[in-house]
Amino acid sequence: MSIARQAAHGVAWNMALGVSTRVLQLVGTLILTRFIAPDDYGSVLTASISVITVGAFTSFSFGQYLIAKRASADVAMQAMVVYVGIGVIAQGVLYALRDPLGAVFDAPDMGKYVLGFAIAQLLDRVRYVPERLIMRSLRFRALATINGLGEIAYTVAAVGTAHAWGAYALMVGALARSTVTAILFLYAAPRAEWLVRPRLRAADVRDLFAYGIPLMIAIVTDRAATRWDNLIMSKLFNPGVMGRYNLAYSLAEMPIINVAEHIGEVLMPSFSRMEPELRPRAAVRAAALMGLVVSPLGVGLGAIAPTVVATFFDPRWAMMAPMLTILSIMTVFRPMIWSVLSFAQAAQNTRIVMISSFVRAIVVLALVAVCGAAGGPNWACVGAGIGYALHATLTIVIGGHTIGLPAVAYVRAVARPLLPCIPMYFAVVALQHGLAVAGAPRVVSLAAQVLAGAAVYVAAAFVLVRPSVDELLRIGREAIRSRRAHA
Repeated sequence: MSIARQAAHGVAWNMALGVSTRVLQLVGTLILTRFIAPDDYGSVLTASISVITVGAFTSFSFGQYLIAKRASADVAMQAMVVYVGIGVIAQGVLYALRDPLGAVFDAPDMGKYVLGFAIAQLLDRVRYVPERLIMRSLRFRALATINGLGEIAYTVAAVGTAHAWGAYALMVGALARSTVTAILFLYAAPRAEWLVRPRLRAADVRDLFAYGIPLMIAIVTDRAATRWDNLIMSKLFNPGVMGRYNLAYSLAEMPIINVAEHIGEVLMPSFSRMEPELRPRAAVRAAALMGLVVSPLGVGLGAIAPTVVATFFDPRWAMMAPMLTILSIMTVFRPMIWSVLSFAQAAQNTRIVMISSFVRAIVVLALVAVCGAAGGPNWACVGAGIGYALHATLTIVIGGHTIGLPAVAYVRAVARPLLPCIPMYFAVVALQHGLAVAGAPRVVSLAAQVLAGAAVYVAAAFVLVRPSVDELLRIGREAIRSRRAHA
């Protein structure tokens, strides 16, 4: 099977399993909001973000090195030992400083949740190298299955303990997910490619850090752009507003997590095994298809956001509705650059990834803070949207200039899928207002809006972006034929 076909099949499997598990997780989140108040939710998130941030500052993307350079088993084992060892030290320091940090973030209750999230983070580090070796071998079905089982474990554990333990249930869910995925990745990974006697060699460790430090900076700034805005919201307003903002952001990210992220996971390993002259065209095609699938999900969720919040959440969460509308539309910009970054990593030009993430953190966080201080929580969401749009534009331009990516063709590829979203959005909003005036039940109204939005987008896509639709359908047909042939 060709690399392109393996990638397409990996995307299809990841998306199918990912959507199923995320739907279950969404149901779990809706249940959890009945037992956890926004203020408590904000305190737990502050602890989680602190742990994730410390992990990012000590994450050197050794796994990307193992993929790009096809590293040997002894190098993989060295990467694992160093990665886990650094993590233990870093999380220990965080635990010692948990109470002062809670005072800084105006979340004094965060300290009691830190230990559980820190243990979960260390379990994730244990599984990191085996997971990347499975990814290197393009075993995307195994990756999706294990991560899906982890999400199921999170949901079951969190929902099962929420009534008795309240906000602690989120910590229990994180521990359950990390434990299940660590065990399964250690079992599934090819032992001959990493499970050898550890012997640290200075030259190998230097190579790992030399490759990984730019990516580590990218990871830190990525976490900053997607997590530290919560800390800004907590500081500007209060943990309750931050909790609502974060939940709105998490819901808005669902199209990215359910679809775009699964496509993005297969890009870098696939590009790394392609001939260099084939990569530019493949990057443009991948970006176009990703936009065709993701854009209507983000814009559509923004259109139905008021009905979603009114239908599924109690009044404590009502101020989420405008936040969800703004942030959902914002998410269409995030996946636009993933083909650029995967292209750069496959070409071992990690500085572009570092620069892109650094710019995003500065632009997004600054605009969230400035707009939030000037206009309140909803304007903070607008600031995030503007920041992501600017960042996507700059990254595409930089990629075109430095790695030979056809920037003009790339911009056209990611912009065209937005055209059918325009009639879809206005059709859904018009229907929403009409059904509200008619007094339709909320569940009926929501179902009608979803069906109408899907129908309008599909019809508009066939008219406005027909070549991309035809290619997506062709890939789908090939995947179905291949599955039948192997049945």
